[in-house]
Amino acid sequence: MANQRVVVREVSLPWMTESELRESLPFQVQEFVPIAVEDAVLDFHILEEFEREGRRMVRILLVAAQKTMIQQLVQAAEAARLRPVGVDLVPFAIVRSVGMIDGTGLHGTEGGDEAIVDIGADVTSICVHAWGVPRFVRILPTGGRDVTAAVARALSVSDDEAEQLKRGGQGGHSQKRDQALQAALSRAASFADDIRSSLDFYQSQMPGARVERVLLTGGGSKLEGLERLLVDRLPSQVAAGHPFHRVSPAIELPDEATAEAEPLLAVAVGLALPGVRG
Repeated sequence: MANQRVVVREVSLPWMTESELRESLPFQVQEFVPIAVEDAVLDFHILEEFEREGRRMVRILLVAAQKTMIQQLVQAAEAARLRPVGVDLVPFAIVRSVGMIDGTGLHGTEGGDEAIVDIGADVTSICVHAWGVPRFVRILPTGGRDVTAAVARALSVSDDEAEQLKRGGQGGHSQKRDQALQAALSRAASFADDIRSSLDFYQSQMPGARVERVLLTGGGSKLEGLERLLVDRLPSQVAAGHPFHRVSPAIELPDEATAEAEPLLAVAVGLALPGVRG
């Protein structure tokens, strides 16, 4: 899941055992989440232990989701004759499938944190992690459909035609495709600024932190020119994420089909891999 009814916060609390922390969590975190604890499903991941003014502390990544939203997802799965076995966040899944967790970066670069940006149809998930441990999560209420809507408005066409134009379709109408791409990148520019603002906020909250690289996944990441746009606007290396590097597909696909499918399957691959879960 990934939507505006999920809150992820880094929180520091007095040290206690994990079982004590889980039991007392609803009484300690109300001030950190905009959801009444009785209406929320809470979980956490321990990031580190530290001392503050001689007092033993623990820093956790807190996840809070609206209980009714979780119940609706579970009911939908059960209605489809499926048996839910867990609840996971899209930002955590993309770290497992795409994140570089072996200590090396792109093109031989080492050091710094890594941000993974999954651009879906309606929301964009951003997760900054260090060595595979999520440190910061933000979910933006924008995605590929916003770009499609911008193309539709600019060219006065239907959403279906705008989607085809955005993907480079419409046969020989090269001028129309160029206009569509211009409109798409114009909307994507403000979207890129939202991503940069999120990363700047993370770095301001974590003194000394530096986002060294940004990896892109999701259907929206396939927009022509988006990667170059982000390279120009972000002070980080930018590249496509490759979830298939983490697994060995049992079905052999042509290279073109693999490249088309890979950005769409980062979340699915991450769900199948072990690691940090909400």
